[in-house]
Amino acid sequence: MTELQILDAETSVALEDIVAASGLAREEVIELVEYGVFQPMGAGHAKRFAAYSIVAARRAARLRADFDLDAAAIALALAYLERIEALERRVRELECLVLRDV
Repeated sequence: MTELQILDAETSVALEDIVAASGLAREEVIELVEYGVFQPMGAGHAKRFAAYSIVAARRAARLRADFDLDAAAIALALAYLERIEALERRVRELECLVLRDV
């Protein structure tokens, strides 16, 4: 039976968890950390990351596999995808406000 894990900002995972869940190489994940894709939670030797980083890591692995992107291009693509999703959420919110006022 598979263990269910919530991928939120409060739950933390280790670097090795991101590697195992995404299929990315450890070096690729470290490079994406350097580009700011994954933000460590606090300082220290054993860096921990928000559990939702696994979602971004899986998306990064798909981008690498589908488009043969390097880490810099993956970081840029993920930033743009995140921005697009935020804008789409805002459009839906505004549509709901408009429909409520009609």
